[in-house]
Amino acid sequence: MNQQSVRACRQGLLCVTKRLKHSKNASKPSKRYSDTLNLPRTKFPLSVRDGQATKRELEIQRTCGFDDLYNWQWSQPRENVFVLHDGPPYANGKSHVGHAVNKVLKDITTRYKVLRGYRVHYVPGWDCHGMPIEVRALAETREKHKEYTPLQIRDKARKFAMDAIQDQMKSFRRWGVMADWNSAYKTFSPEYQAAQLDVFFKIYKKGFIHRDYMPVYWSPSSRTALAEAELEYNSQHQSTAVYVRFPLKHLPQQLSDLVGSNTRVSAVIWTTTPWTLPFNQAVCFSNSIRYVCLKQKKSSEVFLCEEKFAATLSSVLEKKLVPLGTIEGNNLQGTTYTHPLDERELPFIAANHVLAGKGTGLVHTAPAHGHDDFQVALAHKLPLDCHVDEAGRYMYMDGANLDLHPDLLGKVVGEDADEAVIHLLGDSMLKQETFTHSYPYDWRSKKPVIIRASKQWFVNTQRLKYPAQAALCEVRIVPQQSEHGMVQQLKSRPYWCISRQRVWGLPIPVFYHCATEEPLITWETVNHISEVFTKQGTEAWWTLPISELLPAQVLEKLGKGRPEDYKKGEDIFDIWFDSGVSWASVLKDVGHQADAYIEGMDQFGGWFQTSLLTSVAAQGQAPYKTLLVHGFATDEEGKKMSKSLGNVVDPEVVINGGKDKSREPGYGADVLRWWVAHSHANTNIMIGPNLLAQFSSAVFKVRKSVRYLLSNLYDFDPSTHSVPYESLLPQDKFMLHLLYEFGQQVEVFYDEFSYYRVLQAVERFVNSSLSRFFIHMTRDRCYCGPQDSLERRSCQTVQHHSLKVLSVAAAPVLPHLMEEAYSHMPAKSKDADLLFQGGWFKLDRQWHNQFLYHRLQPVFAIRESITDTLNVENPLEFDIVIFASQLLREYLRELQPEVTSNVSPLCEIMQTSHTSIPDNPPRIIPEDDALIIKGSTDVFVPDFDSGELTKSREKYKVIILPAMKYMCERCRRYTSHSSTSPCERCLDVLGSHWAN
Repeated sequence: MNQQSVRACRQGLLCVTKRLKHSKNASKPSKRYSDTLNLPRTKFPLSVRDGQATKRELEIQRTCGFDDLYNWQWSQPRENVFVLHDGPPYANGKSHVGHAVNKVLKDITTRYKVLRGYRVHYVPGWDCHGMPIEVRALAETREKHKEYTPLQIRDKARKFAMDAIQDQMKSFRRWGVMADWNSAYKTFSPEYQAAQLDVFFKIYKKGFIHRDYMPVYWSPSSRTALAEAELEYNSQHQSTAVYVRFPLKHLPQQLSDLVGSNTRVSAVIWTTTPWTLPFNQAVCFSNSIRYVCLKQKKSSEVFLCEEKFAATLSSVLEKKLVPLGTIEGNNLQGTTYTHPLDERELPFIAANHVLAGKGTGLVHTAPAHGHDDFQVALAHKLPLDCHVDEAGRYMYMDGANLDLHPDLLGKVVGEDADEAVIHLLGDSMLKQETFTHSYPYDWRSKKPVIIRASKQWFVNTQRLKYPAQAALCEVRIVPQQSEHGMVQQLKSRPYWCISRQRVWGLPIPVFYHCATEEPLITWETVNHISEVFTKQGTEAWWTLPISELLPAQVLEKLGKGRPEDYKKGEDIFDIWFDSGVSWASVLKDVGHQADAYIEGMDQFGGWFQTSLLTSVAAQGQAPYKTLLVHGFATDEEGKKMSKSLGNVVDPEVVINGGKDKSREPGYGADVLRWWVAHSHANTNIMIGPNLLAQFSSAVFKVRKSVRYLLSNLYDFDPSTHSVPYESLLPQDKFMLHLLYEFGQQVEVFYDEFSYYRVLQAVERFVNSSLSRFFIHMTRDRCYCGPQDSLERRSCQTVQHHSLKVLSVAAAPVLPHLMEEAYSHMPAKSKDADLLFQGGWFKLDRQWHNQFLYHRLQPVFAIRESITDTLNVENPLEFDIVIFASQLLREYLRELQPEVTSNVSPLCEIMQTSHTSIPDNPPRIIPEDDALIIKGSTDVFVPDFDSGELTKSREKYKVIILPAMKYMCERCRRYTSHSSTSPCERCLDVLGSHWAN
């Protein structure tokens, strides 16, 4: 039939069907047989509206012992232990969606491991030191904090951190996070600090920690050194850039010959930091760059720059320049110039960091304010003095090699220093412009940093890089493509400054000789300080006299003089060192190594790296076996959340709802967890009202399916009602095959930390395998058949297995929902009092029936062609006749031995009122009242010799007819011989029902 004929025939068929329905059942069916049906029964609630989800979750947490689960599982005599080390969140504010991503991912992991029979070691912790906490704690004091003593500052910071910890802990527990909350570690606890000092000395003793005078990133706004991980880069930062002439004094012969006599030759310098020009000690060039001499017409001045920069220089000066010739960089050796501010004669120096195509090819060098500059100065014994103080002010230095111009003293970098220097340059400045570029900012104060040389304590990352990279080769990184990022971050780290000039932190236990400034660090001095801190707290560093911090008997034993010969250090540890040694105390009972660290991708340059460096330095191994990396939370458009944009999503509002519940409904914690699991693999983990509504709908579908399974098992006792596999109906065996594959997929995805794929598998199983296929197909059998029939118990057996597998599979993501469902299961269906005490689901190998799966594929192909043809119409309103080739007919007859049936497995799969499989097609087909489908399908034939399957293309024809019988008032199928009497099957059931 062509498409038009099919449509016309279908319309005629539907008209006939409606006419028949009207004549057969003129009155609306009554409910008089409802009490004879096996209707679902359960007290498991369905609705999640009006805050019911939140209320139920709180009750589930209480009744199902969420707070007791960690201690219970740790007390079990289990052989395998899984160690997840919690990276400490910063205790400087309330919880946010970034915390939710991290903590929920960890909880999914640990809950899965508990179900798989592991004892899980997971101790939550907090990073409690550092300037952000100090600043937040003092924010309300206005300017008064400048008068505070260190002890007053520390007291306020400690109280602020403790309040933040309590607030965050409350949130984490509300999200259902299972952890050892009573033993949470804090980086300011005495036990933690004792372990930190022990690691510090071990690394120092091995030569990996040293004190040095070096340029570091310095925050004038915070008045402290910063590590690379403490920087944020502002791509829209605007600097004042200048082009400056440096007059040459001594010219090498080749350059002199090129420019001739009676000319004034100037090197052209470009810099975005004019404030560093007073500290210039050299101009660096490259031996491999070709330079050009450019002369201005009607002028005796010649400019020297890279040949590639010639056109740009002409544009900068807005004058035509005539090239006099070029010179190779290696011929510039021996050139000197006069500093434009103070007439000092300074050298040209060849250096590898000068690159072609970058600026003018001649680089201004200020040793105290650049990493490359500093190394050049060291190699050539140039002065290294820093004339900028902690606040970024120009300062006078007694005995320095240069005297700052009086007009510069007191000027502040970032405020008026650039302007003052430019003014003093006079006509030495060729041009001034605003330059927009990426520039480092202090991640706490959000203000620009500078590079400033000072004496600091460093971890020698150059020595540690290679053993750290070797240790990293043994670490599994998920996702695998993130491995490159970790290696690159490790390779690019120049050094690690671990000293900070603040008071809220752990003091570096070092003393300096008053006369020589030599540091004193020994096992005896560090051990004594550790004991003092353990007994009296770290405040003792500020309260005790030097004689108690560095006792005479200790110095006498060391032969190092008297206590009054020393002064205590004023630096504290970098917070990245604080958290980076967490493995030493938190993992002390499990071999100082975790099975996994789970953090955001920003930790490649942060906690992942500092933990690796300290662990490799101290114990020669990585502190983790696996790194699981996740992205960052953004709004629904992928934008970073900020209060100014009004796009911040508060996890508390997600769970409990906002003030206007119509706009911000309360979804409960499980929807928040579903969002995390569904989205964690994305670089941008987007969240917002539309996505939350979508995920809430997904969780509700799971709840709905679980409720149906619970309600249909109200009278099922698995110990007496379970049907052996060999006695199950074919379609029920097929469902077990799907369940087996679902369970296997879920296990693999959990083991791969692919939680989003777990949820994809759950959604496919719930929406397709369960709802659209099995639940829909078996309703009639469950509701209308005999209560204790093999057919009903066969279905219930599969439903029982499906409920157990689905509940356990989704439990790590949806612990509240699944514990609630478990509490509504009949007692005899439970393996333990609580779901998470019952262990992982068990899959019977015989469920994995590939032979049956392929045997039924042609049946489902025929069914699909019928449903596609009927579209939205109810197949129960029709009878079908299937004519098939011999091989396909044999397959169909296995599901329906009789020619016509309304209760066969084949009829149930087709979902029609009757299904017929005649041996021969009728001679006349009633075309006016029928739809005819002609098709073909693959039939899979097993080769028992090879064990392989071969495909055979078999044809079939389906005739769809309006149901010829009357609708049964009890089962609502068109299977009754009379409009006033139930069908034969229902009469049999009623007879049995009334007899009882």
